[in-house]
Amino acid sequence: MMKTFLLLLTGVVTILSPKMTQACAVCFGDPNSLQVQGAEAGVLFLLGIIVTVLLSIAGMILFWVVRARRIARVTNTVS
Repeated sequence: MMKTFLLLLTGVVTILSPKMTQACAVCFGDPNSLQVQGAEAGVLFLLGIIVTVLLSIAGMILFWVVRARRIARVTNTVS
C-alpha cells in the first residue's frame, strides 16, 4: 500500500513540477535586461563546456578504436 502511494505521489509530482517551476513573465523579468542576458550567456557558456568535454571523450574513443585496429592489423600480418 505504501509503495503504491509513493509511486503515485512521485508520478504526480513529476507531471506537475514543470508548471510549478516555470517563472511567470513578472518573475522572469525584462528579456532585454542585463541580468537576464547574463544568465542566458552563462547557460550557453556552460552548455559549450559540456559539449566540448563530450566531444573530447568521443574523439578519444574514436582514437582508441583506430589505434586498436592498426595494432590488430600489424599483429595479424607479423604472425
